[in-house]
Amino acid sequence: MSYPTLEKLFYADSSSDRFSTHEQRYQTRLQNESTFRTGIQLEHGELFLAVPRELSHATERTLRRERRVSALWRALPPIALGAYIRALILDEVVYSNEMEGVHSTRREIEIALDRAQTGAHTQKAGRKTAHTPFVEMARLYLNLTDDAASPSTLEDIRAIYDSVVADAIDPADLPGATLFRTGSVVIEDERGRTIHRGVTPESEIERMMTQWLKLARDEEMPELYSALLCHFLFGYIHPFYDGNGRTGRYLLALHLSSPLSQPTVLSLSRVIAENKAAYYKAFDVTERRLNHAEGTHFVLALLDLVESAQEQLIADLEEKRSALDTLNERLNILEGKLSSRECSTLYYAAQMQLYSAFQETKLADLTSYLGVSTPTARKALTSLSDAHGLMGRVSQRPPIYKLTQKGLEELGLAGA
Repeated sequence: MSYPTLEKLFYADSSSDRFSTHEQRYQTRLQNESTFRTGIQLEHGELFLAVPRELSHATERTLRRERRVSALWRALPPIALGAYIRALILDEVVYSNEMEGVHSTRREIEIALDRAQTGAHTQKAGRKTAHTPFVEMARLYLNLTDDAASPSTLEDIRAIYDSVVADAIDPADLPGATLFRTGSVVIEDERGRTIHRGVTPESEIERMMTQWLKLARDEEMPELYSALLCHFLFGYIHPFYDGNGRTGRYLLALHLSSPLSQPTVLSLSRVIAENKAAYYKAFDVTERRLNHAEGTHFVLALLDLVESAQEQLIADLEEKRSALDTLNERLNILEGKLSSRECSTLYYAAQMQLYSAFQETKLADLTSYLGVSTPTARKALTSLSDAHGLMGRVSQRPPIYKLTQKGLEELGLAGA
């Protein structure tokens, strides 16, 4: 039997004393010795997490899949790993923006990642200095791969928010000099019905966000659970006029980076975007009056999304590993026809084909990988392109190449 909500049990009870029975059920769940209580009062009760067998099973499945994801991840060659994590970041930012109606392309985020990595915020355009969109958000997600620190103060949260929404928010929607919004905010569904009112006034937002910080660092609760409850609480508080969704999903990724692997964490926004109805319903269920702020079903719903992300990752990584095995076999055959450097170039290009977002081999990156001069790397690419037809130039400046159809077939990647 699945774990029912308190609301469902109430409506299934047709007896005359169903109100007292409902209160007893609520108190039983709240007071159970296995329940995690937060001490955070919401509109309809204290936010709490019961631990029914369904949650124990879901947690065990999540951790078991994490072992599989991590094993596949560790087996990747360094170049493939770097390309794949970058591709995941691109999708994570694009999908998170898309959820809030903010248009951004993978190419835009790629440029932003390049600027963030080099420390260049701007690019010269004649005498003018052109700003690179989304560079601050890109830097945040890059930092996830370097054990970024979680916020410890309200000012830290505001700084994260400013980076997330930079270049993608109406200035009129920014809080201004205050840390959080000072006015009220109402969330409506597609039919114009109010489904949530954010916390007010600002002093109450600050008080509850301080509780949010404490919950995020609660060592008495498994960090997987506290991360998911914090995600709900951030949405419930709704501390800003706009950009709460994107900021909340970044903070979710940040908090989950400890108990879960990087590829799982960086796949969640895509899965959430593909399951928006289930995602938003999870918030609604927890806020319903008869459920008394029980966060159990929210955590279960989010673990379902994590599970979906893991399953898709495992399938993709296993398919790519098989293609990589075939690649090594084909390269062994080609060693008699090509030079060692040309084979190394093909190995690099094949990893870009399999794991990168744009399947491109940049001359500058290849030069670094081979550990040779730029002319030497260019000579290998030119030979593979002109003499063997295995690669083709797709950009003159900067010099960028891709495997041709012939190259894909020779390397066993035509269907990959």
